[in-house]
Amino acid sequence: MALDWHKIQEKWQKNWKDTKTFQVEVTDLTQKKYFITTPYPYMSGLLHLGHLFTYMAPEMTARFKRMQGHNVLFKFAFHCTGTPIVAAAKRVLEGEPTQIKTLKKMGIPEEEISKFQDPKYWCEYFPIQTKRDLTELGFTIDKRYMFKTTNLNPSYDKFVTWQFNKLKEKGYVKKGKHPVVWCPKDMMPIGDHGRSEGEGETPKDFIWIKFKLQDSDLILMTGTTRPDALLGQTNLWIDPNAEYQVVQVKDEKWVVGKEAMKKIKDQHDPDAKIIKTINSTELMGKWVQGPLVDYPLYIVPADFIDANVGSGIVYSALEDPVDLFEIRKLQKSQELIQKYNLDKEVIDKLKPISIIDIEGMGDDLGDDIGNEFKIISADQKDKIKKAKDELNKRVFRKGIMKKNCKKYAGMTVPKCQEQLKFDLTRGNNAIMFWEATGKVVCRCLTECIIKVVSDQWFLEYNDPNWKEITHKCLNDMQLFPNKVRKQFDYVLDWLNHWACTREFGLGTKLPWDKKWLIESLSDSTMQMAYVTIAKYLNNQTEKQIENKEGNSNTIDPKLLNDQFFDYIFLDEGNLADVANQTKISKELITKMRNEFNYWYPFDFRNSAKDLIQNHLAFTLFNHTAIFPKKFWPKKYVLNGRIMINNEKMSKSKGNFFTIRELNQKFGADIIRLTSANAGEGVDDANYDMNFLETAKQKLTELSEFAKTHYNKESNRTNKEDIDLWFENAINKCIKTATNSLENMLFKSAVKASLMDLNRYLKWYARRTNKDFNKDTINLFIETQLKLLTPFTPHFCEEVWQSLEKTSFISKEEWPTASKVDESLNQSEELIKNTISSMRNVIKLAKLEKPKKFQLFIARDWLYTAFKEIQEQLKVTRNIGQIIPKLLSNPELKQNAKEVTKLLPSLIKDPSKIPETITDSNTEFNTLMSAVKFLQSEFDYDIEVIRASSSDHNKSKAAMPGRPGILVE
Repeated sequence: MALDWHKIQEKWQKNWKDTKTFQVEVTDLTQKKYFITTPYPYMSGLLHLGHLFTYMAPEMTARFKRMQGHNVLFKFAFHCTGTPIVAAAKRVLEGEPTQIKTLKKMGIPEEEISKFQDPKYWCEYFPIQTKRDLTELGFTIDKRYMFKTTNLNPSYDKFVTWQFNKLKEKGYVKKGKHPVVWCPKDMMPIGDHGRSEGEGETPKDFIWIKFKLQDSDLILMTGTTRPDALLGQTNLWIDPNAEYQVVQVKDEKWVVGKEAMKKIKDQHDPDAKIIKTINSTELMGKWVQGPLVDYPLYIVPADFIDANVGSGIVYSALEDPVDLFEIRKLQKSQELIQKYNLDKEVIDKLKPISIIDIEGMGDDLGDDIGNEFKIISADQKDKIKKAKDELNKRVFRKGIMKKNCKKYAGMTVPKCQEQLKFDLTRGNNAIMFWEATGKVVCRCLTECIIKVVSDQWFLEYNDPNWKEITHKCLNDMQLFPNKVRKQFDYVLDWLNHWACTREFGLGTKLPWDKKWLIESLSDSTMQMAYVTIAKYLNNQTEKQIENKEGNSNTIDPKLLNDQFFDYIFLDEGNLADVANQTKISKELITKMRNEFNYWYPFDFRNSAKDLIQNHLAFTLFNHTAIFPKKFWPKKYVLNGRIMINNEKMSKSKGNFFTIRELNQKFGADIIRLTSANAGEGVDDANYDMNFLETAKQKLTELSEFAKTHYNKESNRTNKEDIDLWFENAINKCIKTATNSLENMLFKSAVKASLMDLNRYLKWYARRTNKDFNKDTINLFIETQLKLLTPFTPHFCEEVWQSLEKTSFISKEEWPTASKVDESLNQSEELIKNTISSMRNVIKLAKLEKPKKFQLFIARDWLYTAFKEIQEQLKVTRNIGQIIPKLLSNPELKQNAKEVTKLLPSLIKDPSKIPETITDSNTEFNTLMSAVKFLQSEFDYDIEVIRASSSDHNKSKAAMPGRPGILVE
């Protein structure tokens, strides 16, 4: 009978709500706890499938940990800070069709659209919708702990104020002059969450080197990220098809590409002005003098130079494969030399100057990497780019400056680069500029630029001491998967000054400079601490009792101050003073402090991998700055992006789904299970829409099976070997599912809990002809329902109740696996393999009606040989090393000829060796006990024979795990 998925979920959600099943209380400070946090979503729309995939990880973990006996707090909140909501509201005000269409698609009636012109309305509407969606999915979130960000929540506003006062007090927030990603329309820095495109893109250091044109007052500016290569400079490249501008910058005349003027004004000199235009042909074949060397450089054209990129001019060091193959192209082309009126003798003399040692490479790095990538021509653009990227990685990681680099000799390349930046800028031979690492588009749809700002506040993530303690925090953390650790280390090293304020949007005002608002990534790094006391700050306490001092359990946010948060979170200050200042009872303040100490640190925080470079790294920095070590984060879980049927989710492709529309169509448990099965780790996951129907079918079958077979008196009570095998298989699945959930491998947990258990059940039913042992089949049904509860809780509650259980399965104890006996599994594998081999023999023999099978069990010495070989293969695959080890065993020495003949085939194909090797008696007894079953499978007579008692050739073919087979 078909299940009504929506009716089931509504029923159990009501039961959970009525009984306060997932309401979190701290009644015993010694009870083991598990505090789960996840980044809150922006309140700029309904939750979509990408949210489901990310938020299912904490939801599944919360249910799993609760069943393991933990007191679980699963934090969720609503992100209203920043510019996305303001930008969206502005687009509604302007009547922007796409934004209005988006709102209508979310089910918002035409007559209500105008309300969304007000950003505050978004912050009222979408939290309600988000709560609804999460509730209808069955998420185990205690809504008393939910909160909004920004000054729309005065208590949270005071918390963020405290956080920034602490950071400033420790010297980690300073006003400075630094490059930022800047929106020229909004006239402010744009953090990752304020972008519609380009999350993670940052200002990247470029240094513009000054090259003085001979017999002229012009200075050619060349941009580079590799100042170390200046020590091997050979020539200047220019765009042969471009016009350049001469720009007056203070008392100098710079030659740059046309697009460079904007950068100069934004980053260096707002009063710079264009003097004239100059054609590239006027510069080709001229000489310039740069810093660090005593020889002039020749100016030559290159097709790969674009006057609109950087400064529009590049100096060359011919170790670079791009430069090397371009100069060789020019050297071979008399036509190009004549076209640009170049001096062939000068061109022919241009060659690389070796300045960097890299272990494993020769003096000519460009040629070495070119040979490695099989490059023969400058026209092989893709290969050359890959070669350049690879060489740059090696240079940066392994490069050491050579002796001819004088004062820079012996330095690593990164250290040399930093020293050169300092030396060149101090000597007025260069200017620092910055380019975005990629295209950035603001939420207002304006393309962003890099701008150097001075009247701006920055978090000093560049501080070496702060970096050091943050690395210590990271080193002590669990990361799932652990392979992201290198990326985290890189990000912690790479992070620099972070612009933490902006001039408009929603948020908290910077407490000491209130023209600024704290930007959305910077105010969300410590809200996990706020969560622990949020239900009290939300003024949702059940009792409002005034004490003798006139204080109460009602909290007035206006009275909250830094001393209050110091006392709660840092155990600093005096309880009586805090109570007097805030008018909160001492009892409630003490309760809040105790609960914070109980819950903190958080045990779990997950996010998509995109947040490694900002939010997740910032969280580590800010925790180490403010909290003692005992409160530092313990675990991060990272996931990849979600794909739909292996395609990127996109509105334009028509495969963009909100959680609500999927829930309405398929039901919560079905979309939950499909999400859990989508993928694990940081690789992109695939939400398989076909699995939605598969999930529905499998769960329906489980429901029918449980009701039909649970606790039936008709089931037998005697235990047979196959029952022991099935119980062993159940234990194996419990162990795998538990380990998978502990290690955040949710797809693997689904496989063990559903697919693997079903596969074992199918074999058990076949082996017993559905004559189940009562206790064994009950164990299977109860175990599978419990293992599936984190994924499909409504369904599991429904079936659990149908089995006449009176408890919530969500509160049942998680199954514990007994010791897994691999020999039991091997016995059934022997039977399965024997059946498969028997079918192959029938097929090959082409017998219409065989009368009899003889199954030969291998000789005793072969089991010894297989065990010895299995052990030796863990060490070596060298026959010459293995043979003496084997023949040192007297039993194997007696069969030396056969051992020597057997070994090569097992080395070539180790899969012929069973994972668990038993002995001839065990295999003989296993097949003897299965004779009746085998005869039912084939309807032939079957005889099991020890090979040692037969001279037939088939007996000699018998191997451990693979009986010899004779058919008559």
